[in-house]
Amino acid sequence: MNAIGSPYTVAASRRMTPERYEHVLAVAACAAELAELHGGDRREAETAGLLHDYARELAAEELLQIAESRGLIRYELERRVPVLLHGPVGAILVRSELGVESLSVLRAIETHTVAAPGMDQLAKIIYLADLIAEGRNCPIAKKLRMVAPDDLDQALRLALAFSIRYLLKTGKLIHPQTVAAWNYFLDKR
Repeated sequence: MNAIGSPYTVAASRRMTPERYEHVLAVAACAAELAELHGGDRREAETAGLLHDYARELAAEELLQIAESRGLIRYELERRVPVLLHGPVGAILVRSELGVESLSVLRAIETHTVAAPGMDQLAKIIYLADLIAEGRNCPIAKKLRMVAPDDLDQALRLALAFSIRYLLKTGKLIHPQTVAAWNYFLDKR
């Protein structure tokens, strides 16, 4: 099954602008390829890719309200930059609204924006696919496209290093979970 044939396709398309929907289809396809290359579950990768931005277009107030009501806010930074909550909120919504029960899929959706220590293979794949899927042109994408098929951990370290450098260079706040993920995967090397 490809993402277009997913039972979640209609739900995803109704929640997203056409541009975002095109992006999630590209992430689903990229994630499926990476899963196949690394012996993962193609269907779970497609599902997580298709649904990773399920809550991305919610208003900041709605993200905060849902996150508050579910006890998802762990850092003051998340109140200041509510878009960082779209992964955890999205995981809650795809479970409650769509009946997704796979903990691996839910965790991949939850961590696709800021990463996390101990991410499993699917979470790494979704984090990377979100950066390298067709249509993504961030400066690190080309390098990650070369590394990810062979070594997910190395690609993840490169992606985290790029993200942290970018946030430092632009004077933006860095989510503590991103720093913790960097430290975890650097130690694991």
